[in-house]
Amino acid sequence: MNEELEKHSIPIIHLFKGILYDSNEFVWKSLLQQETHVRNYFAIVGLELIINEAEGFAFLKQKVFSEEITANIPKLVEKRQLSFPVSILAILLRKKLLEFDNKGNDSRLVLKKSDIVELLISFLPNNTSNEKRIIDKIDTHITRLIELGFLRELKNEENYYEVSRILIAYMPVEELQLTLDKLNEYKKNVGANEE
Repeated sequence: MNEELEKHSIPIIHLFKGILYDSNEFVWKSLLQQETHVRNYFAIVGLELIINEAEGFAFLKQKVFSEEITANIPKLVEKRQLSFPVSILAILLRKKLLEFDNKGNDSRLVLKKSDIVELLISFLPNNTSNEKRIIDKIDTHITRLIELGFLRELKNEENYYEVSRILIAYMPVEELQLTLDKLNEYKKNVGANEE
């Protein structure tokens, strides 16, 4: 009995801590073997287990209940409010990931810090000529995306980041184009205001 509990406890604990990737081979294999038990466990507490085997990630999502029920159920998975620059950067990284996939690349998308800075800088208000200050702010946004699991810093290469495929789950292609259109409209308005 203890051995069975241990088998599905390991992925459960990892999922409570955040996104689980297939790169954590032992826990990933355990999750796939114990999927029914793990799914049932989370269902009891009102959470839905999302597994994307093709992309190699799993995470938890709060189940949607009727308004009457929702009013009485505390949320276990809190929605995190992102700052405007962090939201923009997540959208731009999702776009990069789509372009990368459309080229038929089988490997992972890795970007240099300078590439990420270049992506974001044109969307930031140009109210300072201090480039170091701007870079420091972008470093803060990159750190936030790492905390959220959308970027992973490469261990052996400084200032290189892997764009996490979890962005696919948070922003499907259908939503991406609409969001990009709004973002481009914003960029035009920011440019017009600076002139």
